[in-house]
Amino acid sequence: MAGILREVRKTVERLDRALVERVSRLPAGAADDAFQRLSSAAKYSKLWFAIAGVMALRTGRPRRAAAHGLVALALASGTNAVFKALLPSRPRPEQLSFLRFGPPESGSSSLPSGHSASAAAFATGVALVSPGLGAAVIPVAAGVAYSRVHTGAHWASDVVLGSALGISAALLTKKLWPGLQACPRAAD
Repeated sequence: MAGILREVRKTVERLDRALVERVSRLPAGAADDAFQRLSSAAKYSKLWFAIAGVMALRTGRPRRAAAHGLVALALASGTNAVFKALLPSRPRPEQLSFLRFGPPESGSSSLPSGHSASAAAFATGVALVSPGLGAAVIPVAAGVAYSRVHTGAHWASDVVLGSALGISAALLTKKLWPGLQACPRAAD
């Protein structure tokens, strides 16, 4: 079993490196600045709190969707912190010689991506209550997750694990929050 896990790890590391190298060869341009800004906006979940605040200005489903998204985000953030503490420390992608990689992130482990966990948790939580609002938020969450690879802050596997933690947290909050049901589309 240990041999299989070692091989899986090596394969994931090869895929991660290949993807980061491929992203590093993309032509520099406006997308670099946009992904850097999106990544910065999502730091400490500021982006999700702002979106939830706008949603909470409306009554009914949008307010419930915002609340569910934030509860899922809180659970995902806590879970992500536990995973960072339990998993072996993993260095972030090295700073390759091209402009889109900004200054190195903090000394925390790269695995899993907290930005991705929060993004996936909030978007999934919103979508569970209001599929229409979820359809608007999910592309933003996907952009945040990709931005972490694009800016060199994370490996793709960090983003995948973070996103899986976020989605799982949102699904768990649905189980823990009695009576939470998806609302009819016509009323979104």
